[in-house]
Amino acid sequence: MRRSRPVLLVAPSVREAWDDALAPWFERVVPRVWEHPLPSLVVVPTRGHGNDLKARLIAKGASHLGLQFVTPAGLRALLARDDVTPPARREHLRLLLAIAASEMEDRPNESEALAAKAVVRAPALLLRALDRLETAGWRFEELALPSFAPVIQRFSELLKKCDFVLPAETDRRRLQEAARGERKFSHVLIAGFDGAHWADWFLLRAAAELAETTTVVLEEPRENFSDIDLCWIGSWEEVCGEAQRTLKPARSLGDSLFTEAEMRGGAEPARRFDFLVGANVSEQAEAITRQCVRYLAEEECTRLGVIFSGGGALPRLVANSLARLGIPHNDGIAHMVPGIFESPEWQAWIELQRAPRLRSLLRFLNSLPDPGVLSSALNRPALESVLQESYSELLVDDLEILCAYCLGRADEKFQLAAEALRALPLLPLRGTLAQFLEKTKTALTYLGWRQHAFEIASVTRDWPQQLDAKFSRTLFLRWLEESAATFGVARSAAGDHAYARVQLLAVSQAQNQEWSHLIFAGWNEGAWPPSAGAEFARADEVRAFNRSVQQLNQRAARQGSQGEGHLSVRENHSLYLGPIEQRAIALRQFDALVESASEGVTLSASLMQEDAPERFWNPSECFTRLYLKTRREPLTQAALKNLQCATAEWLKDSGKLTPSAERSGADVQQTLIAFNARRDASKAASKYEFALRPNGAYRPMPTLSVTDLQGMVSSPAIVWMKRYLGVEPPDDTANPWAATTGKWVHHWLATISQVKDGSLFGAYPSSTIIDERVCVSADECRVALRLLCESLGKSVPDWWNSGWLNARYLARHLGGKIAGAQGWEWMTTELRIGRDGTVKVDDESELRLRGQIDLVLAQNNATDVAGQKIWIVDYKTGFAKELKLSDLHDSLVKGAALQLGLYALAMRELGAAEIGVSILSLFVKSVAPQLTILDLEPHRNVFADLATMQRTGVFGMKGEIRPAFGYSATYPLATLQIDNDILEDKWALTHPALVLEKEEWETW
Repeated sequence: MRRSRPVLLVAPSVREAWDDALAPWFERVVPRVWEHPLPSLVVVPTRGHGNDLKARLIAKGASHLGLQFVTPAGLRALLARDDVTPPARREHLRLLLAIAASEMEDRPNESEALAAKAVVRAPALLLRALDRLETAGWRFEELALPSFAPVIQRFSELLKKCDFVLPAETDRRRLQEAARGERKFSHVLIAGFDGAHWADWFLLRAAAELAETTTVVLEEPRENFSDIDLCWIGSWEEVCGEAQRTLKPARSLGDSLFTEAEMRGGAEPARRFDFLVGANVSEQAEAITRQCVRYLAEEECTRLGVIFSGGGALPRLVANSLARLGIPHNDGIAHMVPGIFESPEWQAWIELQRAPRLRSLLRFLNSLPDPGVLSSALNRPALESVLQESYSELLVDDLEILCAYCLGRADEKFQLAAEALRALPLLPLRGTLAQFLEKTKTALTYLGWRQHAFEIASVTRDWPQQLDAKFSRTLFLRWLEESAATFGVARSAAGDHAYARVQLLAVSQAQNQEWSHLIFAGWNEGAWPPSAGAEFARADEVRAFNRSVQQLNQRAARQGSQGEGHLSVRENHSLYLGPIEQRAIALRQFDALVESASEGVTLSASLMQEDAPERFWNPSECFTRLYLKTRREPLTQAALKNLQCATAEWLKDSGKLTPSAERSGADVQQTLIAFNARRDASKAASKYEFALRPNGAYRPMPTLSVTDLQGMVSSPAIVWMKRYLGVEPPDDTANPWAATTGKWVHHWLATISQVKDGSLFGAYPSSTIIDERVCVSADECRVALRLLCESLGKSVPDWWNSGWLNARYLARHLGGKIAGAQGWEWMTTELRIGRDGTVKVDDESELRLRGQIDLVLAQNNATDVAGQKIWIVDYKTGFAKELKLSDLHDSLVKGAALQLGLYALAMRELGAAEIGVSILSLFVKSVAPQLTILDLEPHRNVFADLATMQRTGVFGMKGEIRPAFGYSATYPLATLQIDNDILEDKWALTHPALVLEKEEWETW
């Protein structure tokens, strides 16, 4: 059958378009569609438009059997079936553009290098501009942006090498082939498109060329139309000939020019405009649901649309509320459902490959359902412990170096950890796409992720073999994340009714339809019109680009064949919709939607942002403009708060839409009891506040380290969870230098004493020997790391050398101070205590502890400390002052002197006659005992209170959970903050001996 010229019909409204164009077309085509061997298509902009047409047919009792309803995406997929090679996916094009830009980053021209770096970081912006320009029929060179010219040229070369073209070029090629090719469709109906769809211009024309008969139905532009809308109709007239206008008036004429209501003195019923403001998204969703119920109860409500600017929490909450009420609706927004590539283990694997560091490895290890895949002989806690220990020794976060270090250790656990690290496949830093894919397949096979490997192979097919350019691992992983996406779309059973009265749609899905009521949901600032997307160029280049766009639109348009006033585009061109045009279209779409509602319109917004509750969230300009137009007053912040109060009062008076879930009264009461108990400042800590039951049968008494006992006075809740529940926060690896520096200094200073067999002490060395031994130990540490790095072809980082030099200086400085001590002949280092029994505090209290003293000085050599006069020294690499008798109690309570006090008690338990203690740091000037065991006697109640805490398991809580300033240990996420004044009062009642005698400000 020969192709006939397309028919163009232009109607003034949706009603006339249906009555005079669309309905007659369905009546004419559907009964005989089965007789044609070729398919018949109905091309609509979105799925929402298709559902609207189908609902109208069902309402008439008509069928649409045999017709295919397709959107532009579906039409492209339908036409691509006959392509020899599948069309290029956008993620493939973004990868090629990023590769082209990465090759230009080192160009001598600074502007070209900067432009290339910008494209490497965000290739999607430039690709979008290229695709729009290709659609418009203009070359990038005409925009006068020479900085990007080398990138574009190289990108074009890569496209040819991979046999790829831009999507717009594919549409234009299909149009050219359709003009001289055979027909693929019998009847094609194109409806619902307007000036916002210039990106689909060549695709729609190709569909019209491939059909035996084509009918194009357009609507006359309403208010706020622009040359873009006029040019859209004029360009179709250039293709189809003069448009046929529907002559049927919007209201049938009778014997009178006025309605009966108007003749009785009444006016036409006006639409009702409501404005709802919720305090947050949850309250706004409840208000929207309540308004839906209110509208549905009205007899005039034939079709209700809830319009969102996009996806997010609000449409999900509204859909869930409607589903709970059992209201059938069409959830056109739906929600995303993760697939295999959105799982935590896949995300952790990507992060591990992007940055093969210890933290990413541990995160990946903890995300695996079966960690035995890495090492069947070493369980997860043991492997994590070995790796953490190795890192703390080296302080180099490199898996290859950590593997070599573990391999050099004789311990079997370290050997097993090295085997696990060596077997873990990692991607190379650079390579071709084919090489990266082969390594990825190997890694996924090793992990047993065969489905992942299959999905990636189905996406890539054969084109990677044509790309021989090498690029970075970062670009490959970004492409892999974009390509390996298995998100699905889901909606509830109640939200899967395409023809329901209630429609949850986006703005574009609701256009060119009839509505009785509309609710614009989430109309806050930035919702509509959408904020202009970021451009790929700098500010000055963007301004030049926008000027070029406007000139292009003027150059592309010409006078049409219909005579003066007929505006159309030149052949093989279309219009470029820049930010200014897109904003104008968005405002026109909103106005058209408001006009399409016959009975009522509601706009809703939130008063506060969910991610920043302290910030006031302004409504959108559309909300503000419509409020001013209908209420005849400006929307001030006071008026907005009044709207929120009125909305909240309305919801409260209306009552709950759904019955609340039944809760056990006992459970609710118990929660309230715990809540009140934690905030009762008149009572000591109870079982609700990090404490065991007072009379419980389960009464463990764990042996606590000296560090734990010190933490009991600063963060008791953390120690209680760690020792009594076995729960502890992850190690803070954000800044490990302080901990590692302290470990190095202590380890190097431990070598200054050389003890002979059978003796506890070694001879006191001279200052020269002390310094020599410290330097030798420090140098051995650096040499060991240098040899490890050289064996792997790497070098020791400069920052590591800097940190090592700082630690070496600290160790030598402290060693020099030790050498200046007078009257001591013997010493021992790293003396362990508390492993042979308990440490007695008084007749009623004892502590079960363990620890390690940094340095013990003695005047006589012996095999123990019985009867000895000793001096206990504790190294501090941070800011620590010497101990003073005047504020000893507060120093113990704060933890500054607590470790030394515990060491002194342990030495007294071992029989020492005289015991002196002191802190040694950079800020301590006097190298001599600062306190004695006799000075600690008046403060024995401090240690007795600690012993009571250990025995009873009643700790309590102290300090802020998440302080605004300063460091705090990490608490479980669900832990609620209690006012600090309440905590201090409860702490004083629970542990009266552990209260400061002086306020903080008194010590400043």
